[in-house]
Amino acid sequence: MGGRPERLPRRQELTDRPVRSEAETVGSLERALPRVRRVIVPEAGHLPWVEDPRGFRGAGTAALR
Repeated sequence: MGGRPERLPRRQELTDRPVRSEAETVGSLERALPRVRRVIVPEAGHLPWVEDPRGFRGAGTAALR
């Protein structure tokens, strides 16, 4: 492993921390922003405007009404 040896313990500390799931993150945003509404675009992942432009556009249009 490259890098400076004095940084290795710090790297290990970071890898031992739990990672929040997407559901936990979205749930915490919904609690913090009570007027937010979650919309799922079923045929899309991280790039919904590319993967399902029609679904993305529909979700955005509905949110603006």
